[in-house]
Amino acid sequence: MTTILEEAAAGRARIIPWTVDKYHRAITEGLLNEDTSHELLDGFVVQKDRAKAGEDPMTIGDRHRVAVLRLAHAARLFEPFGCFLQTQQPVSLPPVNEPEPDGAVVRGRIDDYLEHPPLAGDLFSVIEIADSSRHIDLGPKLRAYATAGVPQYIVADLVNDCVVVHEEPREQMYSRVTSLSRGETVRVRAGVGDVELPADQFLP
Repeated sequence: MTTILEEAAAGRARIIPWTVDKYHRAITEGLLNEDTSHELLDGFVVQKDRAKAGEDPMTIGDRHRVAVLRLAHAARLFEPFGCFLQTQQPVSLPPVNEPEPDGAVVRGRIDDYLEHPPLAGDLFSVIEIADSSRHIDLGPKLRAYATAGVPQYIVADLVNDCVVVHEEPREQMYSRVTSLSRGETVRVRAGVGDVELPADQFLP
C-alpha cells in the first residue's frame, strides 16, 4: 500500500502545497501552534530536527545546542555593520518556504521587523547547524536559500566536523562551495563587511 506522497511522486496524485500566507493564517487562527518545533519547507509543515545523528529526533543534541548558544553570543559583533544576528527565528521565502534557520544575519535593526519576518533581500547570510538534520540542511533548505538568492549559506556539519560555506547562488544551487576545518576562519557576510569567526566556534 503506497502513501499519498509516493502516489504524487509517481504522478498519480497532485499535492497542493501550503503557501507562506496559508501557513501564517493557520498560525493566526490557531490551527498550528506558533512555536519553534516546525517550519515550512517546499510547501510542507515539517517537524524540526535538532537531534544528534542517530538519536531521538524529538531531542536536542548537546553539540547543536552549544553551537547555537555560541552563535547568539557573537551577535554583538554584527551591530557595527548595520545588521543583526537572529537565532532560530523565521525567514520568509515565498511562496512555499519559511524556514527557521539556526542563525541569520539580517539587514537593519530588530525593530524593522515588527510586522513580518525578514525576506530573502534582507538576508546577508544564513547559518544551519547540521547533525541529524544534515540531509535536509544540504537538500531542501540549500535549494530554498539558493533559489531565493540568499548570498551566503553556512552549514556547520557536525557529522563531518567541518564548516561548509556556500556562496554565489545560481538557480537552485550555489556555484562556490568552500569547506573549512578547525583552526580556519569563517568570514560571515555582514553587509558592508564580514565578521570573522573561528570555525571551532561552529563546531563544539
